[in-house]
Amino acid sequence: MSYAYQSEGVVSEEEGTCTFLAYLPSDTPVYRYVKKCTMESLLPQYSVEDRFVVLKNFPSETLAKRDEQLPGRCDYSPSLQILIITMPSLPHEEAASSFDIMIAALAKEMKVYRRITDCGSTLVKTPDRSKQADRSWRPARPRRKFPTVVLEVGFSEATAKLERDIAWWINTSQGDVKMGLTIDIKRRSSSIEIKSWTPAFMPLPSHVYITAHGRPVVDRRVSDPPPPRMTQRIFITRGRDGSNPTIEGGDLIIPFHALMLEQPGEGEHDFVLTTELLLQDLAERVWVAIDNA
Repeated sequence: MSYAYQSEGVVSEEEGTCTFLAYLPSDTPVYRYVKKCTMESLLPQYSVEDRFVVLKNFPSETLAKRDEQLPGRCDYSPSLQILIITMPSLPHEEAASSFDIMIAALAKEMKVYRRITDCGSTLVKTPDRSKQADRSWRPARPRRKFPTVVLEVGFSEATAKLERDIAWWINTSQGDVKMGLTIDIKRRSSSIEIKSWTPAFMPLPSHVYITAHGRPVVDRRVSDPPPPRMTQRIFITRGRDGSNPTIEGGDLIIPFHALMLEQPGEGEHDFVLTTELLLQDLAERVWVAIDNA
């Protein structure tokens, strides 16, 4: 028989709240993992905005078995055995899906669609953290652990949380994530802030050392990397009382080599999301989703 989870409080009441839980909304409920309880009981009542739950004492082996059965995106700390589940709202999912469709359309236009792997929200596991992005992309070959471009979306999250998550992708990957993108949907105004981020360090030359078992290992670690560098900021404001929306910051540019790890050839160029595309194929769809929600 399955049982429903019972909350033990909220994040703001946690003593000595750790960095891993920083910037979560203060009303985020906290639960203790119980095998016999059903995951569906964690689902909150319908919400226009994103919702989060925290599960303590969540075993690593359980995540390996159940990551595809979780009710939302997961963010897991193996050392703390704490799982954060993000349950995306309709506007959140609309923004991520619309962005994905625009990237696919540009790739097909350049005839490079088959050379890109759409990683979606694939779980990336590291010794210190396992996390899903909202969307991510990389070249189809060669196979690699991290995507080259990562998208994180928020509709209720603190801006600081989005930026901390992007910093993790870029810095933990040692710059293998060449560009991070954040879409921050503002709760009160419905304005949309889009930022692009790149590593703020130069990748070190690869150093090969030999392990005790005689195996050569390439070491490219960068100790204490600085926060990523913001390369673009685009701000889209919703029109009110019949006025037209406005956009500041120009076109959003994802360099071809950042996603594909090679220079563009004939008929190929950077992925340029024009202001028209961002307004009509992203912002307008997000605002309709907000209204419908």
